[in-house]
Amino acid sequence: MKILLVGNSQMGCYNLPRILRVMSASAPKGYPRLKIGEAIFGGATLKTHWEKGEGEGTPRAMISKGKWDCVVIQEIYCVHNPGFRHEFEKYATLLDGAIRKSGAKTILFATANITQYYKPDYKSYRYPDSFKKLNDMQLRFGKKHGINVAAAGYAWMKYLGKNPSKKKLMDLYHSDKGHPGGKGTYLYACLLYAILTGRSPAGLAREFSGIRGGFSIPEKEASRMQQVAWSQYLENTCK
Repeated sequence: MKILLVGNSQMGCYNLPRILRVMSASAPKGYPRLKIGEAIFGGATLKTHWEKGEGEGTPRAMISKGKWDCVVIQEIYCVHNPGFRHEFEKYATLLDGAIRKSGAKTILFATANITQYYKPDYKSYRYPDSFKKLNDMQLRFGKKHGINVAAAGYAWMKYLGKNPSKKKLMDLYHSDKGHPGGKGTYLYACLLYAILTGRSPAGLAREFSGIRGGFSIPEKEASRMQQVAWSQYLENTCK
């Protein structure tokens, strides 16, 4: 399967594309293998991606020329800004139109959110409310337009539970308290693998050399993340 990821540092911080490639390569014989292209720019919203135009190397050029099976588009966390939902809907619609025109399938990737600990003035980004706002916005849009949504924010919530300690919450983040760390990105990858292939990520690779010096997910935690991701996939896709 040929997959294009269009997103920002939520995808790039721990190299989500590479994690997906490694996981795909570790799957049993007969499972799909993922060939992944990247249009990942730090701080980019869907509006930013669209307004880059159609020149060489832009997301729109890659969409139109790449002969992809699926294009995954990822929005940033600005849901607390006035008018942001309208902006998201406008540019998600434009990108979805371009993706459909190219013959590919659109998937919305709704991430977890930054935390209230990211910056002193980010107190409104509280768990789990800010996760729900970002994911619900995209789930509503997906339902209206017939687009599958990888609701990774809800997958994190399933994994963390209702009232996780600050330590447990931060365990999924990078040290900057805003981007997903290795564990958080692995949970992202498990859910995206499920929604892209229709197969469970259970038993797939959990060791990743060459990403930030190399890291691995402990077997017990990896197994739980795989189960949570599959449950979230079934909840949002098979109704």
